[in-house]
Amino acid sequence: SIMRARLKDMALVDSQLLFDGTPNTTTSKHYGSRIEFDKDGYLYFSIGDRGARDVHPQSLEYDAGKIHRINADGTIPKSNPFVNQPNARKSIYSYGHRNPQGMAMHPETGAIWSHEHGPRGGDEINIIKAGANYGWPEVTHGINYIGTKITDETSREGMQQPDWVWVPSIAPSGMEFVTSSKYPQWQGHVLVGAMKFAHLVLVELDGNKVTGHSKLFEGAGRVRSIATHPNGDLYLGIDGMGIYRIVPDGKI
Repeated sequence: SIMRARLKDMALVDSQLLFDGTPNTTTSKHYGSRIEFDKDGYLYFSIGDRGARDVHPQSLEYDAGKIHRINADGTIPKSNPFVNQPNARKSIYSYGHRNPQGMAMHPETGAIWSHEHGPRGGDEINIIKAGANYGWPEVTHGINYIGTKITDETSREGMQQPDWVWVPSIAPSGMEFVTSSKYPQWQGHVLVGAMKFAHLVLVELDGNKVTGHSKLFEGAGRVRSIATHPNGDLYLGIDGMGIYRIVPDGKI
């Protein structure tokens, strides 16, 4: 679900339910659950496939395995790509996703970028396009955890190719474009948490193109989230450890 509320005297008041995903499920994996606004005030959020890869991601009748777009009041934008398609969930913006756990708006282009967990291998970075099918599970660069194939296809006509692929998987979580002048060595690039390897990843960009990546803070822990303070400081949320600030000399 997506809710909104006002903050008053350190308490949430006037809460409203904006979105309630269906169908409900008792599975305990692949929530997705990242949220981001764009420059036009649209609210994007991800829902993972909830462990039903052969049902949810490729069907527009289900909310899971998708990135959605709504207005800030919960209504559906009339320009959403499937708003006039019978039986489609009107909030869907893109589909064919496995488990997107990072989302951020490009500070210059305004495009929404996302990354998602592949299976064993095949973690992806994607620039999200309206109505695009990102392929899961019909195409993937990963395999099943037991080592068997999911598919022989890594691409198919009509399905969006990822803008970057990690093999082996890094288990990405959190995503932040570095805009602060406090970190000139990283400015203009993207930070992504690597839960599997317990470090931060610097994703290097040339405009809209990912050109490479490097490791930061090896052994720091399972980086779950990344955020920029209004004063330009970068903060990391690390599983089981707490919130850490990255000081300008590149330490936490």
